[in-house]
Amino acid sequence: MNFLRQSLKHCRTCRNWLTGPSGPVDVLSVAWPLILSTGLFSLTIFVDRMFLYAYSDRAAAGAMGAGTMFWAVTCLPVGVFGFTSTFVAQYVGVGRMDRAMRSVIQGIILATATGPFLFLLAWQAPSFFAMFHNPELVEPESSYFRWVSVGAWATIVTAPLIGLFAGTNQTRLLLFCDFLVTILNALLDYVLIFGIWGFPRLGIIGAALATSISLIVKLILLLIAANRLSWLKNSGKNSLGDMARIGLFSEPWRFDWAISSRLMRFGWPAGISTLAEAITFSVIMLVVGQLGEKAMAATTLALGVNMLAFIPMMGLGIAIGVLVGQSLTSGRLDLAKRTVRSGLVISMTYSGLFAILYGVFPEQVIAVYSVGTESIRFDEMKDIVIPILWFIAAYCIFDGIQIVFVGALKGAGDTSFVLIGHILSGFLTIGTGKLLGDYFYGGGGLYWWWGVMTAWVIVMAIVFSIRYIQGGWQDKRVIEPDLL
Repeated sequence: MNFLRQSLKHCRTCRNWLTGPSGPVDVLSVAWPLILSTGLFSLTIFVDRMFLYAYSDRAAAGAMGAGTMFWAVTCLPVGVFGFTSTFVAQYVGVGRMDRAMRSVIQGIILATATGPFLFLLAWQAPSFFAMFHNPELVEPESSYFRWVSVGAWATIVTAPLIGLFAGTNQTRLLLFCDFLVTILNALLDYVLIFGIWGFPRLGIIGAALATSISLIVKLILLLIAANRLSWLKNSGKNSLGDMARIGLFSEPWRFDWAISSRLMRFGWPAGISTLAEAITFSVIMLVVGQLGEKAMAATTLALGVNMLAFIPMMGLGIAIGVLVGQSLTSGRLDLAKRTVRSGLVISMTYSGLFAILYGVFPEQVIAVYSVGTESIRFDEMKDIVIPILWFIAAYCIFDGIQIVFVGALKGAGDTSFVLIGHILSGFLTIGTGKLLGDYFYGGGGLYWWWGVMTAWVIVMAIVFSIRYIQGGWQDKRVIEPDLL
């Protein structure tokens, strides 16, 4: 009888934890649209790579190099201006939506100004790729990057808008938008890469055009949605009964130095930390690119399926940051910590499933690339890709863990440590990998550098776990102290 009582007690405790405030169910109610939304983005990349691989190895390898460049040049401004999600979340926590909206407007104004830099970089793309890659890859890489640069600008301008909807828990709208854009991108990919329905056969340029058009459409959809929705202007402790409602275009669109400087002060470490992470990844990809077309194509295919495990967790990280920010500015540190624990459970469960899938069933995972591909060509590539999937299986749980902790630290405003953590982990693993690779293996081959990538992810998980446990993030805030 005592055993039965204890069992029922544990069941109630477990149910209360699962369904209580900031429990896994509560976190998922905000996170699942962001997880699916970022998952749709990974599906977009996967479809893009699958079509390009069916087109040619050269096109797939070129898209990998140029795609890495795309991420490297957008991650800094996206990280800076996308940090509006933390500002919005913390302003929501104190009931000041008017300040939240102004931070979004400043983010959009600053993001729009990045256009000339991107287009100049696109013009100089051949010179850049020629410094690092084999000559046969320079032309497809340059062509892809030039045409996708417009989409890169749209991605940067979209970042503050995503911060607005994520920070106010309007995540289902983001999901609906990304669903439409994913369908559009897949359709345009098929039509423009292979020249269907009277369209020209553009190959890798068609893939870049499809991406740019889709990202511009996403920007337009979010602007329309932001214009149609409205929020309570001021519900904080100093509201004085002000029940006015505001939208994106009801606030003045002018440069505000005070808000912009505050956004840059906290946002630039977040952006540079993302850039540091992207640079580490890009360095590894550049080394792999020097190993030849086959090595780069195999890496492209492996990363294509890895996107399904990695990118959805980025959506979870955004949700964790938003919920932690709202809890902290509401004076509920206990809920912030519970949010992080719930995020770890969700992350480890999701990533664990993919670790099993990649580690135990790698042949079945990459079988999707056999569609429309000659069996001899596919079998040759399969033997190279399968060991890479084993590396991904080894690190993907650690990747999910570090994403949750980074989301929590950013949500509090502890962006300086996130920056230091990314720089140190990247420098140590790349530097050590290079020294040991040169000494023992003559520079290291494909699988050596995938081992370096695995070590890098594990080091990041350890570094950010230590910071979270140490607790230095708990007193951080990004909004004005007088609002707390």
